[in-house]
Amino acid sequence: MSQTDVKAPAPQDAAGADGAPEPPPPAPARAPRLYALDALRVVAALSVLLFHFTGVDAATKANWGINPKALFPSIFPYTSYGSYGVQLFFIISGFVICLSAWGRTPGQFVQARFLRLFPAYWFSVVIAVLVWRGLPDGERTAPSFSESLTNLTMVQAPLSARHLVGAYWTLWVELTFYLIFLVVLWKGLDYVRVSVFCWLWLLASVLVQKDDIPVLGIFAQPLNTALFVSGIAMYLMYRFGPDLKLWGLLAAGWLVMQSDLIQHADHVRDEQGMDRQPYVALALVTVFYLVVLAVALHKFDRLEWKWLTTAGALVYPLYLIHEELGWAMIRKLYGGGHLGAWATLAATTAVLIVLAWLVHRLVEKPSQRWLRSRLAKESGKHTKAATG
Repeated sequence: MSQTDVKAPAPQDAAGADGAPEPPPPAPARAPRLYALDALRVVAALSVLLFHFTGVDAATKANWGINPKALFPSIFPYTSYGSYGVQLFFIISGFVICLSAWGRTPGQFVQARFLRLFPAYWFSVVIAVLVWRGLPDGERTAPSFSESLTNLTMVQAPLSARHLVGAYWTLWVELTFYLIFLVVLWKGLDYVRVSVFCWLWLLASVLVQKDDIPVLGIFAQPLNTALFVSGIAMYLMYRFGPDLKLWGLLAAGWLVMQSDLIQHADHVRDEQGMDRQPYVALALVTVFYLVVLAVALHKFDRLEWKWLTTAGALVYPLYLIHEELGWAMIRKLYGGGHLGAWATLAATTAVLIVLAWLVHRLVEKPSQRWLRSRLAKESGKHTKAATG
């Protein structure tokens, strides 16, 4: 996922000038794994986790029984900004999806994304249903049976079904990004085509804020589009080296992002009453830009901490399972009087990390292997049938 593909040499003729068969071309070389991106994904996931458990003024009061601002006064001023880990995820996603799609066919891209997203997601849906039904918080009504089934599609948002887990909203954003990027991939990826796509997509996200165009609003979402475009621009810098055009694209992405981010942060502060300052949020996301840019400019190429590969692999299952299951644990451990607040937070986080590892090893990897093998066999049968 965090490796680049170097284009293979052009295939040779079946035989050389002397009639002797030519050896097959060598397999494409791979660049070193970008461990820094794994580290950033871990930071983003833990930021979101701590935000949900200690940084939300009102939503977590039902779970702790007290506003976490009073319960964790020493860390609340910091963890209340943890939700911006999602923005870091989106920047990284623009970088990594472009990286992983380069040199692949549309079919290979779709299969890779499907295998990456759905096995762990389906398991998390089952866990969420069990938590809603078996460990309710006593205040919220559980999603209906139909809504729970709809969540298995990952497109519950456009179907107006309730998310089983609040964090699922980001998965629909990712899916729309993949669908748009698939259109570009269909013609093949190169510097010019991807750059033009970024400019047009960024422009669409600006125009949609002026006129009510529902379909365009789905595929060119304000703020999110600018983050994805910025990540792609930084990947192009990583692959081809920075130039004036890419600096211009990155600057445009940041400028659109900062406008959308400030408007969103103003709304969150004024309408939802969250205790956060918009320009502090902008400074934080700008730091994310600078760190990912440093990765793009090869400043972290010497970072080779092997354990980050494993840590990075746990990010997705941890993100999927932490919210509702974590809150249920908090209600039992702290609300039941078994542990203090800090001990509950530490125990809940530790258990969730262990569970994420178990999901990765016992659910995600085996199911991916099985599905990949099954899809390969079915593809072979179809190819054989088509050729007679």
